[in-house]
Amino acid sequence: MTPTFRNAKTWLAAGALTFALTTPALAQQADPKWDAWLQKSQLGPYQKNENWDEVITNAKKEGEVVVYSSTGTMLKVAEDFAKLYPEIKVKAYDLGSEKTIEKVVREHQAGVYAADVVYSGGTEQMVFDLLPNHRIVNYVPSYLTDRIPAEHREPLLTHVIEAYGIFYNSETYPQPPIKTIWELTEPQWKGRFSMKSPAGSLTTLMTLAAIVEHSDEMQKAYEEHYGKKLELSPGVENAGYEFLHRLIGNDIVISDNSSKIATAVGLRGQAKPPMAFSVIHYLTKNQTDNYANAIPYDLKPAALYSYPTYVAVAGQAPHPNAAKLFVAFLMGSKELNANSELKPPFRSGKSLELLQGMAAFYQVGTFSPRTDVPPPPHSEMWPKARKLTASPEFVKDNIAKISDFWMAETSR
Repeated sequence: MTPTFRNAKTWLAAGALTFALTTPALAQQADPKWDAWLQKSQLGPYQKNENWDEVITNAKKEGEVVVYSSTGTMLKVAEDFAKLYPEIKVKAYDLGSEKTIEKVVREHQAGVYAADVVYSGGTEQMVFDLLPNHRIVNYVPSYLTDRIPAEHREPLLTHVIEAYGIFYNSETYPQPPIKTIWELTEPQWKGRFSMKSPAGSLTTLMTLAAIVEHSDEMQKAYEEHYGKKLELSPGVENAGYEFLHRLIGNDIVISDNSSKIATAVGLRGQAKPPMAFSVIHYLTKNQTDNYANAIPYDLKPAALYSYPTYVAVAGQAPHPNAAKLFVAFLMGSKELNANSELKPPFRSGKSLELLQGMAAFYQVGTFSPRTDVPPPPHSEMWPKARKLTASPEFVKDNIAKISDFWMAETSR
């Protein structure tokens, strides 16, 4: 059966961002209906080692799985799922990170339980709102317990680890044109650095959070490069915020499209190409479109900013077995291992059988938390490179403040 797809435009309304960031994360009191659903679905404290023959049989009886997702790649996953399980109708909604959270919350507040699987990179909302308020439940297929580190299994299952990176044009600049991220605030890069707005992208906001959380490293990088103490601007509290303040003041170019950003940097034949923050899987454009994007891996304090994207079963999902099956499919097959031979095209043949739902994500810049998955092509530098990551606790306590700071600075 052909999967049914639902698309939504990127949701950029400031009011929606405020809603997502201020929704209270107070755990509900004991709920007999919730406990009964967990017990019936064998989830949460009632999860057992799955009998996958039974799960698949029951999933086919349920006949449908509804997925709320922050990425359009989920539509490809839905297509691949339908190849293996044509009896199960897939409704995959490409909503963007903000709208995914809002839709779940709004529906649950109205007593509507339509989703089966929720997929988003919004740490603050997923971990500290949806999870304690019974809007989602963590589900880790039992065969993966020993293959995924604890920090990527609890409190929520990480589907992929993704990253933003600093891009430069390697045709124009055979060597990286900067040695520290602070050089992007200098006059020679005025109006020549771009990024996607964090006002509608939680992943961009997570990159800013990583910079602010690691303010000590930001300050050290500045002082080592310039040989003098960093002086903070009035009202700016640390080096992370100071970098953002100076970057915005250097006429940063804001875009609503990551692909356009990668094109603007990597297009060949440019005399003065810009640099950018970009999702690093756009390095694949080097092969598909003959671009010249590169990452200055030795940049101080870091050129890569990683963040997790989570997958969970929706609270009181109407099709819990199909949800389990879809989550397991997303994570890759039991037979997949470090010695698996994976050849493109990854979404067909033996590669698809092994990677399953990972096939659509299997590219540089998107990495499985599983310790037994071979790295995707062109990702040789990933294990060695320095990466900054915002911790869930820091995000919870600071993400609204960082958002407010960005909005205030860009409104001047």
